[in-house]
Amino acid sequence: MKSRVSELAVGVFVILFGLALFFLAMKVSGLTGNTLGNSYSMTAQFDNVNGLKPRAKVTMSGVTIGRVESITLDPVTRLAKVSFDLDGKLTSFSANQLKVVEKNSLDELRYSDDYQQADAAKQKTMEQQLLSNMNSITNIDEDAYIMVATNGLLGEKYLKIVPGGGLNYVKRGGVISNTQGTMDLEDLIGKFITGMSGKSSDSSSTKAASEAAPADPQTSFTE
Repeated sequence: MKSRVSELAVGVFVILFGLALFFLAMKVSGLTGNTLGNSYSMTAQFDNVNGLKPRAKVTMSGVTIGRVESITLDPVTRLAKVSFDLDGKLTSFSANQLKVVEKNSLDELRYSDDYQQADAAKQKTMEQQLLSNMNSITNIDEDAYIMVATNGLLGEKYLKIVPGGGLNYVKRGGVISNTQGTMDLEDLIGKFITGMSGKSSDSSSTKAASEAAPADPQTSFTE
């Protein structure tokens, strides 16, 4: 009887352990627990996305704000085009925050040369156009850049958005133009070897030139 109870307890433990491993694998792979609120899509182009995969996370300041949707090759630029979905709740301004952003943007506009040289009617039009462009903005400024980062030394690849601090913001469905692709270990080693060989070549050339140069004539004086 005791043996049967022990076997049943071990069986339950193994099942629970297996379920825990399964949900942990699903969590790590990004296949569950990643519901985005009020999501929208954006794109960016990279010269190298080696190791980046669909469903990889997109972060800003260490907070996961989205997921990679697809990775394709642009036939014209021959760059990797990455489409990713962002969480609208995490990447949008609240009503009060938007008022502050609009005020700062209007102040910047009024200090610009184009605004000060325009007449009153033109200035009004410029202000209205600016405010209308603020309707669908994100909190990602145009000076921000997005890079392919690595989670740890040999971890998974993901997209990392680094804010730039500008007052102009990217719209929903827009493009983040400032990008930085994957830095492959092979490329770094190749650059290091090339740099070392270049320095060695320059050193050899300098040494050869110094040896080939004629000695300075010596003036002798006789009494």
